[in-house]
Amino acid sequence: MNLPRRHAVVTAVLLGACAGEGPPLNPGDSGAVVPVSRPIVLLDSSVSPAVAGQDGWNYQLSSQADLNGDGQPERVVLTARVEMIRGRPAWDDGQPWQVYIEAPDRRRTYVYAQRLQLGSLTMRVGRSDAGQPATVVLLEHLPDRLGLYEAAYMGPDSVTVTVRFLRELDPRGEAASPRLP
Repeated sequence: MNLPRRHAVVTAVLLGACAGEGPPLNPGDSGAVVPVSRPIVLLDSSVSPAVAGQDGWNYQLSSQADLNGDGQPERVVLTARVEMIRGRPAWDDGQPWQVYIEAPDRRRTYVYAQRLQLGSLTMRVGRSDAGQPATVVLLEHLPDRLGLYEAAYMGPDSVTVTVRFLRELDPRGEAASPRLP
């Protein structure tokens, strides 16, 4: 199974397993699977807002979807600060990652800004359903944690990020580190 398909399968399994409401995350838990549904802020103030393609933010993926139900597509951008060599990212042991939503008038709303040590971030756009607009789904994979977040965008500067799944992982062994794209 190739890597993008593997990410899609993992995301689908996690979304299916965590579709319902769950208890709030208890930091004292023994690392059990904890499906959750609570708001969270994923913006680290030490990571200054950036724009894909500028000042070293060379890795970028984007998608378009109507995220607020107004009939106009917004652009969702995932970017990481990394050097590109022959068109491929030269990943370091830690990268700053960002996700922002760009409105048709080019205003940006930042959803995610974190430095991931030995980790990766995957961004997908969820399908709209039952009159609800599409959402942005983020899968954060670190050696010691797996997190699934969903962002609902209502318009510029108005976004709610919800934790859908968090799982502490054993950071030891060959399968500990995520594979970078």
